Amino acid sequence: MHYLAALTILIFSVQTHAKTVKYELAIENKPVNMSGAKTVPFALTVNGGIPAPTLEFTEGDDAEIKVINKLAHEEVSLHWHGILLPPEEDGVAYTNTPPIHPGASRTFKFKIRQHGTFWYHSHTMLQEQKGVYGAFVIHPKKKAFSYDKEAVVLLSDWSDEDADQILRNLRKDGDFYLYKKDSVRSYFGALRAHGLKSHLSNEWQRMGGMDLSDVGYDAFLINGKRDSQLLMAHPGETVRLRIINAGASSYFYVAMGVPMRVVSADGVDIQPVWAGHLLMGMAETYDVLFTVPEHKNYELRATAQDVTGSASTWIGMGEKVNAPDQPKPDLYAGMDHSAHHGGGAHHAAPGATGHSHAATASEHAGHSGHTDHGDSSPLPVPPLEIIETLTVDSLRAAQPTTLPKDAKVHELKLVLGGDMERYVWHINGKTIVDDRLLEINSGEVVRLTFVNETMMHHPMHLHGHFFRVLNANGERSPLKHTVDVGPHSSRTIEFYANEPGQWMLHCHNLYHMKTGMARIVRYRDFKMPAEMAMHDQHDPHLHEHLYTHTQLEASTGHAKAGFRLMRSWDEIDLHVESTGTDAPDFSIGRRWDTEGDLVYRRWFSNYFNVFAGGTVYEDETFATAGVGYILPLLFKTAAWVNHDGKLRFDLAKHFQWTKDIFSEAEFTWRPDGDGPRDTEFEVSLMYGPSWYWAAGLMFTQDSVGAGAQIQF
Repeated sequence: MHYLAALTILIFSVQTHAKTVKYELAIENKPVNMSGAKTVPFALTVNGGIPAPTLEFTEGDDAEIKVINKLAHEEVSLHWHGILLPPEEDGVAYTNTPPIHPGASRTFKFKIRQHGTFWYHSHTMLQEQKGVYGAFVIHPKKKAFSYDKEAVVLLSDWSDEDADQILRNLRKDGDFYLYKKDSVRSYFGALRAHGLKSHLSNEWQRMGGMDLSDVGYDAFLINGKRDSQLLMAHPGETVRLRIINAGASSYFYVAMGVPMRVVSADGVDIQPVWAGHLLMGMAETYDVLFTVPEHKNYELRATAQDVTGSASTWIGMGEKVNAPDQPKPDLYAGMDHSAHHGGGAHHAAPGATGHSHAATASEHAGHSGHTDHGDSSPLPVPPLEIIETLTVDSLRAAQPTTLPKDAKVHELKLVLGGDMERYVWHINGKTIVDDRLLEINSGEVVRLTFVNETMMHHPMHLHGHFFRVLNANGERSPLKHTVDVGPHSSRTIEFYANEPGQWMLHCHNLYHMKTGMARIVRYRDFKMPAEMAMHDQHDPHLHEHLYTHTQLEASTGHAKAGFRLMRSWDEIDLHVESTGTDAPDFSIGRRWDTEGDLVYRRWFSNYFNVFAGGTVYEDETFATAGVGYILPLLFKTAAWVNHDGKLRFDLAKHFQWTKDIFSEAEFTWRPDGDGPRDTEFEVSLMYGPSWYWAAGLMFTQDSVGAGAQIQF
């Protein structure tokens, strides 16, 4: 059998007298206060705390981890992220591992075949956001780099709102948390920021604008704290920082007050490289060697990519040295996102002379990039140029990672898409409910090209494997288990199919995965054990969930109510409107005309849907059907026909003038009608400081009035 040179870093022979390392992890529900503002009842702790305990092993060990479910009514699971192991030990309930039922336990047993910085987390519902995550550190038999101390830096995001409610809010409106984050885009805001052209361009392309994060969080944490002392270190001591992004849906910029020497990515040693910042997607890990230069206390700061908050931890002792502030993102940037993901740009290191030559990191940290023989001075000197923001494009493997030349290549294109308004995320236009399996063959090279058609970053993770991320370094393209696919960009990965089983491939944004951006990769020659096959047919990834959205509006001249019951591609829409007009005979007072629609709607893309149902209009009931389409500039249109063959056309648009002031414009035309209300319109001018409510003026074809609207 042909063994890959790169995987010799990861895979080791089974030892006859391996050491068994045992852990016991109990998951239970406890009230916690993580943000400092509120104690919440929904948190899930592991052995009583958040985050879960750090699990430590040495390569060659046998791991034996007992997981105990102390919840009263909820299943749990634990996935060992980035760990090479048999599929039945991977920990994804119903996909390859049985769920752990309330009051039950399961013991995971597997050989430790690698070394590096990894982590573990729940793969059940939204438990990861509620606190079920921890570090998984595997020490090498022999150090590849010299250092005196080491510490885990576990990044996470926290909300005082239950994660189940977060998802319900996002399904009502993907922009639900813009108000909380103070990032509402508007026409006057774009004008002030000199970004009106790009704002209108985004609308023309039917995009809502730049999205760096969906959720408005209450705290960002390092090792469960907003600000803490990580460790004390003396001048000249070198510390290995094992940085893990365990955030549910937050990318982080990680920086210190000095350049960082990065020696490992996703648990695999790389040729050391110097960086000013790291841009870390969810589930990525980086190891940094930091040598304390003097009697000072250096801040390591993790700033959310949307710059709505940060967390800090400190290394050293003495006077504090702050990490640099991260500038606020441009809400009106163009769709290339060049201002938001670094792009691997270089800049001169502090104190550099500005000479044109750029020394490579390997020249400063060992000739091979894999073995650091130590520095000639106690303080390593950064090269004249460093990478401003480190991304996977700048990573170079310590050894060649090429795959077998004689293996058959199986190429797949995976288009990452989503509808931000309805909050549905998918691959190749289908959620995992619609298209669950990607089948591959053992012994082939599987090459996946991710094409991101959205305005968000997607950290794509493949269970049970490491893959090559093809970049400019050719045969030294790095090995990873999670890769960032930037907005409106493509990324190609490849791996050798030598880990038979069925494994998840998904976006590691928890809310994107839960609304459809996932697949199961199954080897065709894999015969599922009976227990796995039994659970496989009950995979919750195949179950659709129902969500609701209600909107009520009333003014002096009219009242309106709307209700939606939603799944990924299906909706039931109810719309009722009553308009008051003065009757010819004033003795009978104001007359109220009521109309309404009840339809089933099926979406076929982000922009196109068909519907059928019934309509009440002018005291008559009609069967109706039609098509809906979203035009450039985000105009919503619908064409209706009733059972008498009469037509109706609707046009609607939302205008966000400032952060708090907006208009809703709606127009209806019935070309075959003969009544006084066959042409209708409503235009509002509203003050809305919150997603939930707004108040202002409402104009219709019959009246001008003051009113308010609420939604929930």
